[in-house]
Parts: sequence; C-alpha cells; structure tokens
Amino acid sequence: MSLKRFAFLLAMLALAACGPSDTSDPTSVIPTDSGEQATSSPTESQPSSTDMPTRPGATAIPPTPTLVGRIGPTSYPEGINPLTGLAVSDLAVLDRPPLLIKVSNYPAVVRPQSGLMSADHVWEHNTEGVRIATRYLAVFLTSTPERVGSIRSGRLPDLEIVPMYDGIYVASGFSSNRNAPETPPRMGELMRAANWVDHNFSYEFGYHEPYTFRLPLDGVAVEHTLFANPAELWTLAAERQIGASSTLSPGLAFDLTAPGYGIATATAEVNYPGTAAQNTWIYDSVAGKWLLWTDGEMATDALTGQQLAFSNVVIIYADHYTADFVETEPNWYGLGADLTGTGGAVLLRDGTRYDIHWSRSATNSMIQFYGIDGEIIPFKPGNTWFHMASSDFEWPEVVFDQGS
Repeated sequence: MSLKRFAFLLAMLALAACGPSDTSDPTSVIPTDSGEQATSSPTESQPSSTDMPTRPGATAIPPTPTLVGRIGPTSYPEGINPLTGLAVSDLAVLDRPPLLIKVSNYPAVVRPQSGLMSADHVWEHNTEGVRIATRYLAVFLTSTPERVGSIRSGRLPDLEIVPMYDGIYVASGFSSNRNAPETPPRMGELMRAANWVDHNFSYEFGYHEPYTFRLPLDGVAVEHTLFANPAELWTLAAERQIGASSTLSPGLAFDLTAPGYGIATATAEVNYPGTAAQNTWIYDSVAGKWLLWTDGEMATDALTGQQLAFSNVVIIYADHYTADFVETEPNWYGLGADLTGTGGAVLLRDGTRYDIHWSRSATNSMIQFYGIDGEIIPFKPGNTWFHMASSDFEWPEVVFDQGS
C-alpha cells in the first residue's frame, strides 16, 4: 500500500466509526422507504443538522423502522420493495417499472452526479479501453428524484443488466456502424435488436424534453449536460401501459440480522485499472452504512450534498470480453461481461465481509447470491452498490482492511 493511500485511509477511518455486525433478533426492524426524494431540509423522518452525527461525511440517522421478518427471495409481503426489502409509504410505486438510467463517472467534472442517493441499486462497470473509466447504471423504483445524471451513452453490460429488472432504460445514445455497414453491429444496432427495445427511452431514440433535458453548466462540455427526468419517464411508461416488472422475484433476500459467519471489515477499496475510478468504502457504524470516496474525494449527490452511503456493497466477479468493434476512437474496443451462470462475489454489510457466489440462470431473471452454506444470503434492508469486476483480465485491485 502506498504512503499516500495509507494516509488517506488513516484520515478517513478517523471520521467513521467501525462497528460490529448487526446481531439483532431475526424479527427485528426494517426502516421504511418513504418513496420520495431525499432532501436537505429537515423532515419528521430526517433529523435536523443538530441531531445528525457530527463526523464529516456521516449520514442521517435511519428513519423510524417498521416490524418485518426475513423476506424474499421468492416472494415479498405487500408493500415491500423487492430491490431494497424496505416498506414503501405509497403502494402505487410498486406498480410501475424500474427506471435504469446510464450515469457518467468520467471525467471528474461530471461529479457530483445527481440522484444517486435516491437509487435502489447502482451498478458500476469498466468501459471501453478497460483502463480509462467506469460508468454507472442507476436503478430507481420507489424514489423520484428531480433529475438523474449527467447521462451518457449505453454500453455492452447494459444488455446483461437491463433484462434483470424488466424496466425502462435511459441513456444518451449509442455507437453505431452507420458509416461502416460492412462491420459487425455496434451498440446502436444491438440496442435496436434487443427484445426490450420498446422499453428503451433514450435520447438518441427521440426521447427529448421533457423526458431528458440539457442543464448547461459553466466549464462543462455539452456532452456532460444531459439529464433524465424520472417523473416524466414514469408518466410516459404509464401512458404506454408498461407496468411493474415480472423479473424481480425470485431475487434478493433481506434480513436485518447478518449471517453469523464473515470477517470484520472497516474499509474496502475497489480500484479499477489505470485512470478508471479508485473507490474507497468506509463503514459508518452509527448510520449502519458504507460511505463512498472516489479518487480520494468524498462522493456526494449534487441534489442534496449528502455523501453517497449504501447498506450493501457487492463485488461481482464475472468473465469479461473485448468486443469486435471500436466503441470510441482511436482504438478502444467495446467491453462486455457475461452475467449468466455462476461466479464469485463479495458482500459487504454491517461492517462485515462475506465471500459468496452469484448465480443467474437466464438473461431475463434476477441475479441471486449464495453464502458458504449454499443458502441464499440475505442483504441488509436498504440500497445496494454493485461493482462489476473482471475475473479473467484487467481486474480491479480489491483491498480490505479490518481496522483497529
């Protein structure tokens, strides 16, 4: 570990308490998902600044919980979000499809992004060139942030992830072979050939205002100024009679009580190769969340100023491949991943690390995760960040620290 990295981790650990796994009773409590966008002004479910932890980067104290037992993965009680295991305050949100929105993470000028703290899931993956950048696919079901973005063009991993959720997909555009028809299909052609193309509400396919819109920013290139409007996108989905997903069950399981095995972990680094994102997660035992730093800077949501904090962090090891087409000039080929079959994974929850594995039988089914006992492993109720990591080449450096 470099001296610079050691100094950074030492400073960050001083800001976040390192707590043990949750050992609550199995019939313990699960926070309620309000279904609304988080705001920076105090509400009954969000303490004022005088009630919040005083450590820099600390998150709001979790809201008042609702009694629930272990749930999922084959069915969910009425009013439970199958992506988070949290109860919703408005049952109607469960009748709409998930939104999957492509969010930029490079260059650094695109940060802080808008809306990520309202996401139920966020997927991070390498892009073309492998060592250049990562990009996000943010998944929303119960919360409706004012805007999400900036949004960028779709990539090959989206073709694997989107069918899991059977939702509405939004990106800016796609590479195309329109200038070289003799070459293999590019992203545009692959997107048009997907059997869910009628759920593709991307800017390039004509979904401009009010579904996507430009937000000019000083010193920011125009390609980084496109944002998605979730409220309008869900309105359009309803007009087209696109309803709730049919693929979320069987899916994830949730339980406030963490499995009895695992390794205490205070920090986790997921450092993608080259200039791609260097991620550090530090567990905050007061909030019960993992706090994110990217490239040494606190990762926040531009809508609220809140640090990105997630209940679960999952590292998914999957076979990656270089496509047979150039995604970006001069010679950066597209990068895909295979998320069917099985593979290794790591789950971080409650200040504990679990070596697990994932399984997915078909492209239109939700991914599932299993513990060392071969049983479905429960996630902590709340939001989840998925890191896609190559298992065969150019894999990210992953480092865990138990802390003091």
